[in-house]
Amino acid sequence: MSVSVNICRTILRERRRMGITQEALAAHLGVSKAAVSKWELGQNLPDVSLLPCIAALFSITLDELFDWRDELTEEESAALYAEVYALGEKDLPAARERLQALATEHYSDATLLLMFASLLTVWADGMATPFGPAAEQGSAPDTAALAEEALALADRALEVATDPSVLFLAQQQKATTLFQAGRYEEAVSLLEPLAKRQDASTAVMLLVSSYRKTDRTDDALDLLQAERLRAASFVLSSLMQEVGIRGDAAFARAAGKAAETVFDALDMGSVNPWHPISMALEEAEALRRAGEQSDAVGALSRAVDAAKTASVPSPSLSESPLYDRLVDKLDPARSGEAWAEHKARQADEASKLMGQALVATVESPEWRQFAGDDPRYREVVAAARRLSGKEPDGRIG
Repeated sequence: MSVSVNICRTILRERRRMGITQEALAAHLGVSKAAVSKWELGQNLPDVSLLPCIAALFSITLDELFDWRDELTEEESAALYAEVYALGEKDLPAARERLQALATEHYSDATLLLMFASLLTVWADGMATPFGPAAEQGSAPDTAALAEEALALADRALEVATDPSVLFLAQQQKATTLFQAGRYEEAVSLLEPLAKRQDASTAVMLLVSSYRKTDRTDDALDLLQAERLRAASFVLSSLMQEVGIRGDAAFARAAGKAAETVFDALDMGSVNPWHPISMALEEAEALRRAGEQSDAVGALSRAVDAAKTASVPSPSLSESPLYDRLVDKLDPARSGEAWAEHKARQADEASKLMGQALVATVESPEWRQFAGDDPRYREVVAAARRLSGKEPDGRIG
């Protein structure tokens, strides 16, 4: 845990709260407007002799002006999140109580607050974890209250955060909670300004070039690989989303081929081995709705084949020269043993959930009615059952 002092942030916040201009504050303290501006930007600090005057003007104590804060390390935050997550699997009310206590104790740690807001949003969706319904834990959560708690934590993070990346994540988390709560118009209002920002690719490439000119080769390579991974993930997600939105057979086929090419060419199997399953299922559904039985069953078969591949341990990032510099940054162990164990357990849960979802889809009434007389479809059902541990008669093996 580290301690930080936030005089500059306090001056900016209190000046705005009181409706005082920089010029007025400067005149009151006998300094220039430029000096006040530098304080608020964190480029300089007020002279120690001015601190009592500043505190008196804002009607706050010197301690409040300094805004002393204990900030958790990445490992400490991850361990607390993993603790609450694990407790939620067993006793959701107790986990909620523990989360509230920790959020109160660390009410100025924006990163931890956003982690907890994310977990509250999961609970508000009626889940104890992203992979297990709360009903299985013997408790029915108050979804509206949980959503409001999540929004309150996101708002608090927006209030205390100064890092632009954390502020962006806070807005994104708030929008996620609003969407989950069915408040779609509010989510749109919050997300549109974020989505319509200027494309950062030009700035990124200019920064890479600047790194090269200043012999910061490692920084340039790290940035290029991180942006490549982000861009590849976005392309794959956008193709899958559009297949679902359009429901057009021709586009579904084209998007499926494009996704397969991108996935293979950019070594995404070491990052998200489950994507081909989701993509093939989305394509299959679009083709089924379009009445294209042969191609629909073919896509469904590819989903099962992809699940077989995903069940085999995927190559690590270190084996791909496209992302070898990101290995340490993406390793859960860098945030501590508790976080690494938490992520490993999540991966196992995701694997089981994907298998269950695959069987549920191929055995759905819609698919049985659509392709029940197709021998290939019956083979797909049998393969999905075997993969998920079910025997052909429906018994769990």
